[in-house]
This record gives sequence, C-alpha cells and structure tokens, in this order.
Amino acid sequence: KCQAPRSKVEGERRGGGKPSLLEGVLCASSTTMADDTAKESYDDIEEENEELGYVLPDDAGFVEYALYPWRSLEGFFERFNRNFGWKFGVQLTVMYLLVKGLMMSVLGLIKLSYCKKTLGIGGTACQTMGTIASTPWAIKGAIGVLSDAYPLFGYHKASYIICSAVLGTMAFLGLATLPITSAAVAAMLMFAANLEIATADLLCEGKYAELMQKKPKTGSTMVSYVWGSFQAGSLVAACFVGPVADHYDPKVLFWVLTPIAASIIIPTSLGYLGDERVPDDKAGFKTELIKQYPYIISFCLVMATCAIGNAVIDILWFDEHVWQAVYAISCAVLLSIMAFLCLPRQLAMSNFYMFMASVLYINIGGAQDFWFTADEKCVPGGPAFDYTYYNTYTSVVGAFTGWFGIIIFQTFMSGWTFRNLFWVTTLMQVVASAFDLLIINRYNIAWGIPDKWFYMFGDAVIGPAVMMFAFMPAVVLTSKLVPKGLESTTYALLAGFQNFGGVVSSQLGIFATEYAGIKTEESDGEGCNFDNLSNLVAISHCLLPLLAIPLTFLLIPNKLMTEKIVDDDCCDEPSLLTQFFSQAEDKKEDKKE
Repeated sequence: KCQAPRSKVEGERRGGGKPSLLEGVLCASSTTMADDTAKESYDDIEEENEELGYVLPDDAGFVEYALYPWRSLEGFFERFNRNFGWKFGVQLTVMYLLVKGLMMSVLGLIKLSYCKKTLGIGGTACQTMGTIASTPWAIKGAIGVLSDAYPLFGYHKASYIICSAVLGTMAFLGLATLPITSAAVAAMLMFAANLEIATADLLCEGKYAELMQKKPKTGSTMVSYVWGSFQAGSLVAACFVGPVADHYDPKVLFWVLTPIAASIIIPTSLGYLGDERVPDDKAGFKTELIKQYPYIISFCLVMATCAIGNAVIDILWFDEHVWQAVYAISCAVLLSIMAFLCLPRQLAMSNFYMFMASVLYINIGGAQDFWFTADEKCVPGGPAFDYTYYNTYTSVVGAFTGWFGIIIFQTFMSGWTFRNLFWVTTLMQVVASAFDLLIINRYNIAWGIPDKWFYMFGDAVIGPAVMMFAFMPAVVLTSKLVPKGLESTTYALLAGFQNFGGVVSSQLGIFATEYAGIKTEESDGEGCNFDNLSNLVAISHCLLPLLAIPLTFLLIPNKLMTEKIVDDDCCDEPSLLTQFFSQAEDKKEDKKE
C-alpha cells in the first residue's frame, strides 16, 4: 500500500484517485526510514513520474482498447506539459511544425517548379541555386560558437533566432514580390531563408537538449514531440505543393511562407524559449571558450569560411562549374586534414567516413529532376511526371517509408555492428538508384510496368528509409565519441561537416552533368540532350558509392551499436595539434630544468 502508484489507472484501482508523490514520502517516513532515505525515495518517484503514461487496466474491455490511442496521446501531451511547460511546447511547435517542418519542406519541394516555370532556367543552374541556398546548413558549427561566445542584446539564443527570423521573413517577402529573373538573386534570398531555419533549429535544439539533461528520463518524450511535429509539417507541405505548382505560378507559395517565417518571432519575444538574459557584468565576448577549445573552434570557423566562400564563388561565377568544382575539392581536402589535426582520432575517422559517404554519392538531381518531369518534346516517350505526382505523391509515400525504415531499424538492426549497418545502407542506395537507371533506359516499359508504378521503387521513395538507416547509426556513433563538455558544439560541427559533404557532392554533380553534355532545356536552337544520363547515373549513384564500403574497414570501428566504442578517457583524448604543442611545451620545460 505504501508503494506510490505507477499510473493514474493504478491509483484509481486503489481508490486513491491521482497518484501522489507525497504518498511515497509519507509511507517511507511511517516505516521509520531516515530523512535522507525519504528524500531519495521522493527523488526516485519524481524521476519515475517524469515518463508516466496511460496504462490499460488489467480488466480492460472493448471501450478501453478503443479509446487507448486517444488516451495515450492525451497522456503524452500531459506528460510533456508537466515536464517542460506549455510555453516551451508552443515554441517547439512553431519551430518544428511550421518553420522546419512545413516551411523547409515547401522550400525544398518548390525548387524544381520554381526553376522551370518562374525562372525558366536549366538543371545545372537550378542545382547551383540549390547549392548556394543550402550553405547555411554547413556553417552551423560557427553559428553555435558565435551564440555561445557572444550574447547578442543580452541573450545567447533568443536574439539570434529573432534576427535570423527577420532576415528570413524579408527574404520570403522579396521572393514573393520582386520580379526576379536571375537564379543568383533567388539563391541569395533562399540563402537568407535557410539561415533562419538552420539558426533557429540549432539554438532550439541546444535548449531542449539542456532541458533533457535536467530530466534525463524525458528524452523519448522530447524527441518524439520534436520529430512528430516535423513529420506532420512535412506531410502537410507535400500535400499542397504539387497541385499548386501544377495549376499556378509556384511563386505564390512564397506569400504563404512569409508569415510562417515571422511566426517564430512571437513566442521567442515572449520568452517561451526560456533563454535567460545574461547579467550586465557578464556581457561581452567570452574568450574563455576559445582558450579552452582553440582547435575545434578554429575548425568551425575555417569550415564556415570555406562554405561561405563556395557560395560567393557560385554567385559571382555562376556558370563557371570547373572552378566551382576545383574550389569545393580544395576545401574538402583542407577540412579533411584539419579534422584529423583538430579532433580526437576515432572521432575524426568516423566523421571523415560520413563526409566521404556524402561526397561519393554524387548529386545529379538537376539532370534527373528535369528528365523525369520533361515534356514530350524534350524527352519523347519519357515519364513526363506532373508536380502533383513528383512532389506530392512520392513525398507522402516517402514519408511512410521513412517511418517504416525506423520500425525496421529498431526491430531488426539495432543490434548490428556499425560496419554492417553502413554496408547495408550503401547497398540499398545502389539498389534504389538501379531502379532509376532502369526507368531512364525504359526497361520498365518493355516489361509492361508503367513509370509511375516503377518509380515508387526508386531512389526518391526508398531514399527516405535508406536515409534513416544511415542517419541513426551515424548519430549513435557520434554520440559515443564526442568529447565530454563540448557535446553541442561538436554535434553542430560534425553536422556542418557532413552538410558540406553534400555541398561538395552537388558541385561535382553540376560539373559532371555539364561534362556529360546533358542539356535539360532548349537553347540556341538546340533541343534537350539526355543521351549520357544513364551513364551518369550508373557512375554517380551505382559505382562511386560502393567505394564507401572498403572505407569502413579503415575508418569505422567493428563494434556493435550497443557496445562502448572507446574507454571514457579516450573520448577526451587530445587532438594531434594538442599533442604536438604539449610535447613542444614539455621539451621547453625540460630544457629550462
């Protein structure tokens, strides 16, 4: 009787109504436990109640089972509100349902129709525009360092979110109202829009990670809320982008995104983020962070410089794809060397593998997207997908395959080794791309299978599941290797490095598309030319990604996901630069003695 009820149902079965934390303490005291033991019992019960949810009664009938999903959902929101408060819930809902879920998804889905219908540009120009626009995701490490080191207007997070939201709102307003005909101008405005999303995402993530550390047993509740909101927003976006793009100028969607971009200003200004103002005596730039982690911060800043430099080169020399590729490769080499110099050895090796896996899957989306949606005149006998199918139907099916991938991973693959997981991911990527290759060569038509049915097995639909297979072991591996006390900055740095791998992949894909002589639109009296597209897909998506498999033997530890990768002390092992300067300092001390 003295044991505290574990759920509302159990408490009601006992006749005591709602469970009481005090009940456990009083019962402990009544059994002559010491005061400190009573306090420990109270703390244990409090932690246990952090994750309490609705539990079916032992004698549950049809009605209880029928209402179980609703009551579980009700209990989920009640649990979230109890642990984090409704204000923070509003902040996360606006961020992940509207800003990152809906707005970012619309921005990604609208790109193809905006390039073709509004700007009237070809595949390589469209892909270059997308590369410039995605640059902010490669500078997340520098954004994290800046927000940690300097409290803007007295706040480490809120002020940065508000300023980026103002910039993003103005960018969407410009995209909606200005008569833009230049892909470079559109790319700069989309850069500002992505800067808002990347900044707000990083800083909100830092705040909810902080709250999860205070209440560690609520981790699943927080992550479920965030990713559930994001998936809901993405699904809503997928449902209307395709039909709008088919029947109207896609530019009208920027009017919809303008108030959504501004929406996060309201809860952040009202203090719903919970970012406390820095006292006046502690305002100013914090040099302690740089002194404590000089090499990792240097890595963040160099990577941000490379990413921004890549965007500037793309804007100023928009059609000079050779030099764009040369610059991207040079930065990739520089950053790879710096990773091994500035990061602990095993962390650098694992991160380099994930970077190379992104680079080796060459992004030729500009050519593929235009081929799949080209009209009969451009690609005789081609699929000629409309935007409703290409953006809406495939995205909705892809969302469900992504969730199915999570279930498969958790059920069957969570006990595998990291190497095996990365092997399977690579092979699934190749198989999915092989379906696209068969469509391009029109084998499915010869077999009597319509394009729309066969495409559902391709990279665009199976891709989300493959992405989840690659994402989850990468996150787990990184979490086991990050230095203690620098988790947030390291995560932002590694995410930025992998995103820069996507930038390099895109630049190489643009160059390869041009080198292959592919023309995605009619120009100068010449028609479209996709003669070498099948060879390009075979090399970029089926052959080169296989090179990632032998890299796993060199860079990825052959350990189970459930095993400890290195000793606790090794997670904090010094980087090569730290070891070098430490040895030099020791030699100086020896000489003095």
